[in-house]
Amino acid sequence: MEETFHLRWGILGTGHIAKYFAEDLLIDPATRERIDIVHLLSGVASSRSEDVAHEFMTTVRAPSYCQAYGNYSDLVNCPTIDVVYIATPHSHHFQNAMLALEAGKHVLCEKSLTVNAAQAKKLFAVAEQKQRFLMEGLWIRFLPVSVEVRRLLQAGAIGTITRVFADNGLGVDPYREFPTGDRMVVKELAGGALLDLGVYSIHWVLQALAKGNRRPIQIFSTMTKYPISGVDETTTILMKFAPSTADRPEIQATASASLRARSNPDGETAAVRIQGDEGEIQVFGWPWCPSQLRVIKQGPGIDTPRTMSIDDVSFLSDDVSFVSDDPYGLCFEADEVARCIRQGLLESPEMPWLESLTVMEIMDTVRRENDLKFPEEIETLEYPVALPAKTS
Repeated sequence: MEETFHLRWGILGTGHIAKYFAEDLLIDPATRERIDIVHLLSGVASSRSEDVAHEFMTTVRAPSYCQAYGNYSDLVNCPTIDVVYIATPHSHHFQNAMLALEAGKHVLCEKSLTVNAAQAKKLFAVAEQKQRFLMEGLWIRFLPVSVEVRRLLQAGAIGTITRVFADNGLGVDPYREFPTGDRMVVKELAGGALLDLGVYSIHWVLQALAKGNRRPIQIFSTMTKYPISGVDETTTILMKFAPSTADRPEIQATASASLRARSNPDGETAAVRIQGDEGEIQVFGWPWCPSQLRVIKQGPGIDTPRTMSIDDVSFLSDDVSFVSDDPYGLCFEADEVARCIRQGLLESPEMPWLESLTVMEIMDTVRRENDLKFPEEIETLEYPVALPAKTS
């Protein structure tokens, strides 16, 4: 029998997503039929103080061996930590990931991987040089519903893909919901709908396509900006992709993101629709944590009855309570990190570097088309660089 693999984690940052990740990490993998790996939460670091890290550890019920750190450097240089999960704002991802890689740690970095494509390229180069695993924390790629969508597509369940629609909208008033300085609405922390929400929509589009070169051959976009800070409130992207073979049609896709508009206002609206010539796959729930999918199959011809069969499958609960016995869903990407590191891989076959780079290139293009610029200190390729203060 193969020996159980123990992976020792350090968490860099103490915000909401760090909390959910830590709680998921502490759930026994055997509850999801993974008996080959064990996740160990070995350290937590806050940029504010060691006390903040201690409070975080108490909240998530961290094990007694977990250490608190009042700065990031001490955590990444700890010899009892193998991999660092970066849960800081987008603006800090490049600098924080560089810090961890330079210290010889493997890295799982929250989406969006970086602020721009050039930063992503540099991280990949450093990871390869250091022979360390690096992955963007795009957890939807590993959720059961996403795995099933990819299985259905590979099995040809809806035929040849022709169109994809993916929307991610919160449905809030940013003036009321986000206080001054909130990471969602300030340029200093790379806020706005595109990098925080649109990244999911774009990734849904890409994973609906055949593996290989998923770069669009044409991109159009439009953007409405938040007047107070100039970040984007709503962004819509229209993309065209080359056909998988010469005898198939080009594929059109729409990826949208909005702070104001809501993806699923009635609880019954699909956030993602993948259309083929033999049917459609619909994904329901929040696009970053969908819980349900529907497969609608149809026959050929305009006079053929549209719906021949409907398969409706539920996955994670819609009512995620964020407690230790009810996984948020981040545990699945942690399992993938463990699997890849155990096999000596530098990147995940399911969330490869090229895919993350393609998403960053698309968002770079959209920002250029709509004149959305962030401060130089968070766009730079220089390291190390002092960054603006944050809340975690």
